[in-house]
Amino acid sequence: MRNETLKISGMSCAACAKRVEKVVGGLEGVENAYVNLASEKLSVDFDSNKASINNIKKVIESAGYGVIDDIKLNSITIPIEGMTCAVCAMRIEKTLSGLEGVEKASVNLATEKAMVEYNSQKVRPVSIRQAIEKLGYKALQAERGEIIDEEKIRKEKAVKILWRKFIVSAVFAVPLLYLSMGSMIWWLPFPIPEILNPMQY
Repeated sequence: MRNETLKISGMSCAACAKRVEKVVGGLEGVENAYVNLASEKLSVDFDSNKASINNIKKVIESAGYGVIDDIKLNSITIPIEGMTCAVCAMRIEKTLSGLEGVEKASVNLATEKAMVEYNSQKVRPVSIRQAIEKLGYKALQAERGEIIDEEKIRKEKAVKILWRKFIVSAVFAVPLLYLSMGSMIWWLPFPIPEILNPMQY
């Protein structure tokens, strides 16, 4: 017996949760299906010889709901200056929790730090810091080793690849340019071997 937990989108009430349980539970090979409406998650036990996760997803989608694939979340810890009371911490926490892409946010007044779990495909660390500063607080740089700005990393990799391609192209292009055009440039200090000089033919 195999157990899987799926994130379901589109449910708005208990009736929706019951409907998902019913359509999934009606599949051959499914032993048990339970939906937690609060977390929007379906827990299903099934015989992998009779049912598959793809079939389960299909019946959920045919019922009018969506299945959200698991996305790896990043975490960041941001030191914050300017908090004076618990209300400040709660205010920041509420604002961060409301940002699209932020899955979880908690602010510790004692340590003056915000700990945030976020989907890097929807929100960037700089946007999280800007949201804090718009409230009138100062968001310091994330602690060393606790932030991975994937967008920045992707850009740096892209630049390195472009430079590598440019260098490789130049290595091959410069000799070809010299051999094909060198005879026309009288002031070039390097003579072209006669066997390679197109002007000899």
